[in-house]
Amino acid sequence: MVKGHNAMETFIIGTATVTVEHDGANREPGSRESRQRYSYSIVTPEWRYDGNDIHSGVGAVVDIADAARSLFSFLGACAEWREYRTRNGYGGENADLFPEHVGQWAEQNSDEISMLAMDPADLD
Repeated sequence: MVKGHNAMETFIIGTATVTVEHDGANREPGSRESRQRYSYSIVTPEWRYDGNDIHSGVGAVVDIADAARSLFSFLGACAEWREYRTRNGYGGENADLFPEHVGQWAEQNSDEISMLAMDPADLD
């Protein structure tokens, strides 16, 4: 893991580079509170995928590490369900969380993705 400045983190997974960064905040309708918004990119030698669909809870402070764990949790769920679908020939409710090529990459790198999805506080 290569850390960037406090509003961005970069991870190397195999030949891919995954970057997660703070992308602003969205005010909740009818509230003074906001949700932090994060964007991310996954870049391999063959393709690039960009997303901006990771959000914090209402009133949360900027926490890049937590946003990255959320992204890796979604990627891990996608990989797990793709594997389930392959073994059983059906199912896979989370297999289409990402486009096919991203899901395939996540499945190929599921061990490392699973490790990155863990909260260090849970390892105690």
